[in-house]
Amino acid sequence: MIYLDTSVVVALLTPEERSPQALDWFEQCRETLISSDWLITETHSALGIKQRHHGLSPQARQAAGEQFERLLQAGDALHLVVALHSRCTQLASFDGRMQQAAAALGLSPTLT
Repeated sequence: MIYLDTSVVVALLTPEERSPQALDWFEQCRETLISSDWLITETHSALGIKQRHHGLSPQARQAAGEQFERLLQAGDALHLVVALHSRCTQLASFDGRMQQAAAALGLSPTLT
């Protein structure tokens, strides 16, 4: 399993400097992706911030939100876990791999 960080999701959904690398990685990824249910709130928040401060149009924000919902509905591609305290230890074990994957894509992880 690979922890999918919000920074990677946002790079997949919106134009960023490292979006091509994120898209290539995502297309080639054959492992199960896991994230916390915080991913939903963090992604929608990031899209709002990009719209307000970085020129993302309302139409582009809506399209990105729809793409994100399709990712969430994609069946076994992404597993969300409830971010309870007992799960935090489990998610923390993915931290090293998350840091490496985000760094390889030139992204800074949202969760550290």
